[in-house]
Amino acid sequence: MKITLSSLLLTLFIIITTTFSHLSATVDVIYDSAGNKLLNGIPYYILPLLRGTGGGLTLSSNINNNNTCPLALTQEPFELSYGVPFIITPIVFDEDFIRESYPVSIKADIVADPCQGSKIWKVATGDVVGVTLGGVLNTPESCFQVVEDDMMPGLRSYQIQHCPFKCGLNSSTSFSCYNIGVVSGAGGKGFLAPTDVIFPVVFANSFGGTSVVQSL
Repeated sequence: MKITLSSLLLTLFIIITTTFSHLSATVDVIYDSAGNKLLNGIPYYILPLLRGTGGGLTLSSNINNNNTCPLALTQEPFELSYGVPFIITPIVFDEDFIRESYPVSIKADIVADPCQGSKIWKVATGDVVGVTLGGVLNTPESCFQVVEDDMMPGLRSYQIQHCPFKCGLNSSTSFSCYNIGVVSGAGGKGFLAPTDVIFPVVFANSFGGTSVVQSL
């Protein structure tokens, strides 16, 4: 039987679709703090799991090098401050829900940005490494994933990780992901950066009614 290019492409499409459907059925969905599935395109506050460890994630001037731009990801010092909301978007597969270990983009849901640049997270490199805005979709420096951690049995929480090898064109031979957590900056202010320390977080819907911080 003669195999045409169109039949070969059709077969390849069926294989890819079937494989993706199987993976989607087996990979766990991420849930918000109210027990609802984390939705693509919906803004959420990113809050620490443990009470008394500060508030939600927010934006500040770049405290690493004293520059105003790009804005850096920091943590509110008071636990009742939820910070600003963020939108998590799948990069490779366009689904309604956010799934564990899938590469995602994280974007600040803000109207006014004094830097007037991209609102996508990226891991800045150079003299000081930290998480800032100014990222580009589907690039190694803006590639993240969310995985469930087991910090407190019975309480569902997650760890955000930077996974550069999962997005774009990456010349690195490393297939590692790195925890994103809060480290101490100038004046004791906490800012986001790759770290060995686990920073368990929960996601609270910013539309109201479901913004609940889990407590121990």
